[in-house]
Amino acid sequence: MTLPPLPASPVLRVALIYTHDSSLEAGQRFYLSYSGSAPSGSNCATLAGDIAGAWNTDLAAMVNGDWTLTGVDVIDIATRTGASGTWDGSHAGTDAGGDSMPAQTAMNIEFNIARRYRGGKPRTYLPPGCINHLVSDTQWNSSWVTDANSNWGAFMTAIEALDVGSLGTLAHVNLSYYHGFTNVENTSGRMRAAPTYKDSATLDTVTGYSAKQEVSSQRRRRTSTTP
Repeated sequence: MTLPPLPASPVLRVALIYTHDSSLEAGQRFYLSYSGSAPSGSNCATLAGDIAGAWNTDLAAMVNGDWTLTGVDVIDIATRTGASGTWDGSHAGTDAGGDSMPAQTAMNIEFNIARRYRGGKPRTYLPPGCINHLVSDTQWNSSWVTDANSNWGAFMTAIEALDVGSLGTLAHVNLSYYHGFTNVENTSGRMRAAPTYKDSATLDTVTGYSAKQEVSSQRRRRTSTTP
């Protein structure tokens, strides 16, 4: 199995881990570039704790009380042997806007980047707010969408302002791993187009956020016991 390429410049992968009241788990991932030197394990753990604090300040109010942030995992993916660190705790969602949404629903927040291309755009799926923020069966109301953009932006701004160890400046980035396709023959003899890895994963700086009005769905969250 081919390993994914390393990033073209140093990057941290951050995973947010959530637990639902029904014991389901869910997760979000995003990437941070850093301008300084490689972090230690304790640096990663400190950063994970700081990110958890920023989540509690800026995003807890966007998430209904059925979901709790229970972990943050930070790993240096600049090399195959980069350090990692975690935060384990409990920050529950505090949105009190009525009844809870189904576990598989989510707020889709797209990450804006300068590069133009065909295909899916970088995004994340935040656990949902409560049902009173709906304007219809399938859409969030416009003020809730505005709040999602504002609060997620504040969350990332708080993270980018952190000063941990010798990491230097942090910036929210997207990683692009693939370019084009290679035709591969299956065991059945049929051909399929397999995405081709780049020599190194290229970075796009995230310039803004576009929360979507349509309620999104992450079907795996209905049954997942791991993030």
